[in-house]
Amino acid sequence: MSYTPDLLIDGYISQSFSPNSAEDYLHHLLKTDQSGLNQSCQSLLKPDGSGVLFLIRTIPGNISPTSFTQDRDGRPLWLLDYNVMRIGTVIPQARWSPENVNDHRHHVAEAILQMPIFFMQQNGTLGLSLDDAINGRCQTLRDSRVQAQLGGKVTTHIRIGWPGYSEFKRQVQIRDETPDKNPITIGKFAHHIGRSMEAFLRNLTPNQTQRTEFDRWTIGQGGINPIDIMIIGAIHVSAGSWMPILQLCDVWIF
Repeated sequence: MSYTPDLLIDGYISQSFSPNSAEDYLHHLLKTDQSGLNQSCQSLLKPDGSGVLFLIRTIPGNISPTSFTQDRDGRPLWLLDYNVMRIGTVIPQARWSPENVNDHRHHVAEAILQMPIFFMQQNGTLGLSLDDAINGRCQTLRDSRVQAQLGGKVTTHIRIGWPGYSEFKRQVQIRDETPDKNPITIGKFAHHIGRSMEAFLRNLTPNQTQRTEFDRWTIGQGGINPIDIMIIGAIHVSAGSWMPILQLCDVWIF
């Protein structure tokens, strides 16, 4: 009997932030419990047979992303995640969340969180190389000119929780310079993430309490080469923060 991929085991969000953290995040995103998530989520084989999409039938009424596809009855389905491509190791990160209970309630539990954003190439390949993102070579993305649904604010924080290093954040502008101050595009958002990763790599600060446990995630000489890093997408972890989903290309770490 063939194996059916599981959202909380095989999805990018789960493998990036752990199954328990992914489940907690999805409950806050979709404003539902485990039963509601199970009933509303379905998996769909990609048209080229290269993997599985995790789709959701119901989203909160106060967010309005374009639906990804439709079911057999013509009802909309929204993209929630992809099963992980077997091209390299997904970088595990600690999902950021406000420590203060009131802040958590205001910015996460009761906040309007946007759906995950994935960077799909025009040729159907998922992900963007870090080098392309840093240098703004994002025009090959399928939705590079589409406005990104980032939460309606003027700025947001890009947060990186790479294992073995201190938490990093960088504030970026998410409205353009036109008189209407429109939301930035998907391509511009990918560029912001690339530049944030560049700043993180330029100012690496080891977390001394984690160094032994996370030595295998060391970046630089004798460790992970930044040229091998892919940016798969990003999730809206709080009203004012996004975290990238990162994967290595042709590099496996166990």
